[in-house]
Amino acid sequence: MKAEETERIGRMWFEEMWSKPDLHMAEDLIDPEYHPHWIQMERNGPDLVRFEIQSFRSIFSDIKFKVIELKGEKDKVWVWYKGQGTHDGNGWGFEPTHKKVEFEGAAILFFNSNGLVSDMWDSFCFYDILQDLGLVPPLGRLKDYLSDFKK
Repeated sequence: MKAEETERIGRMWFEEMWSKPDLHMAEDLIDPEYHPHWIQMERNGPDLVRFEIQSFRSIFSDIKFKVIELKGEKDKVWVWYKGQGTHDGNGWGFEPTHKKVEFEGAAILFFNSNGLVSDMWDSFCFYDILQDLGLVPPLGRLKDYLSDFKK
């Protein structure tokens, strides 16, 4: 694939498939065997990504992603993105706060020889999101809340 094509798909992944959401795109973008090792779910391929989108959007129904920067190569694309949404659904053991949250993340999408996303690495600071929502204390004060935690 050309770098421009991997960049186009990287932008579509966040700004269309996740943000609109357009769940039908998963069939055209994702390898049926897609299953990043860090995702602990019993699903694969497009079904896994559709489930992730639906799960995340059940907590942040209006979540939108904007690509800040990307860099494509023939078999991968690096994506720096910003997400924002309202915490209006139950999830992760917390009731909705109805607060807006904004966060940044970075992802690498890997492509197979057929031009489908075959793997992904994604990172954003989950703790910062929970802190912004007022659900956990600032990281520096976390020890005050874990006094009974056993090593």
